[in-house]
Amino acid sequence: MNLYKTPVKAIRAKCLDCCCNQYGEVLNCTVIKCALYPYRLGKRPNEETLDTLKKAKDESEHPS
Repeated sequence: MNLYKTPVKAIRAKCLDCCCNQYGEVLNCTVIKCALYPYRLGKRPNEETLDTLKKAKDESEHPS
């Protein structure tokens, strides 16, 4: 068994820990201000996803 995780897999493990090991809670997480949020599903997010999250974060900090 490999004890070492990739950084993205370690983030996934942290998100599971934060959500009491409830996979559905990680999937439905609403804390978009969390630095780990884009990586919570155990995959590296694409640029489109990162751009969308950045816009949502900016809008929540500076509502029109």
